[in-house]
Amino acid sequence: MAIQLHSFITSGKRYFQIESQPHHITGVYRKIVRMQDMRGYTFAGIDHAYFECEDDGTITFYKAQTPDGTEQGVWTYVVYECPEGEETVFPDAAINTSPKPLRELDAGLKLYKVATDIHEYLRYQNTEANYLDVELPTTWQRCTGRKIASILLEEYQAFKSSSLFKDGDGAEYMKVVMDGFIQIAEELLETGGIVEEFEQLQYDVLNNIKIDNIANLIVEYNDYRLWQAVLPSKSKAVEYAFNKALNVICRVK
Repeated sequence: MAIQLHSFITSGKRYFQIESQPHHITGVYRKIVRMQDMRGYTFAGIDHAYFECEDDGTITFYKAQTPDGTEQGVWTYVVYECPEGEETVFPDAAINTSPKPLRELDAGLKLYKVATDIHEYLRYQNTEANYLDVELPTTWQRCTGRKIASILLEEYQAFKSSSLFKDGDGAEYMKVVMDGFIQIAEELLETGGIVEEFEQLQYDVLNNIKIDNIANLIVEYNDYRLWQAVLPSKSKAVEYAFNKALNVICRVK
């Protein structure tokens, strides 16, 4: 049978409460902002909202304070499908559900977050920079680490700016490149290397990657607008892929 959860009726689902992460908070805040824009409401006029995150299979609910002063907060759950009639919620009373982070965002403040690893730092800096003040992981918080992180962010943003690298061979190329760049960066930080070494090692990573699939994909697009949109680029990996595609075109001709 259907159950009611934070003002929403749902069926065929089980909910396991987890701690809300920054991207859950900003996700539901974006939904609230869109509701404000569409309906002309203020933040105080929104009584409930929700945000579904496909990446981690969660749903985050916001419920404003009711007239009797109960049920105010933000709750995040991992969601699993289940047979109808077996719906249930597994709450965790130890988790902080205060709506304070949402109020801070609405006041124009950024939420502070120390990234758990460089992957999370890059993801948050690319998508959540307007809402999160993200610190590098502790092991990266030195001069060399910050400079290398800046280079990695340029690479990451260049990939994310083009639909070419969204899925298929393009997404695979991005993953292999970023994993390789991050691996040499972490090894370099462990041994006390310098930024110039990292920049040289980037080319070693690229030269050892199978490039045919992505080069052929670029050629198959056969659209000058694709080239125009991404070039010139600060990304060594993007420039490398398009140079290889140019070599393919030259061979064909």
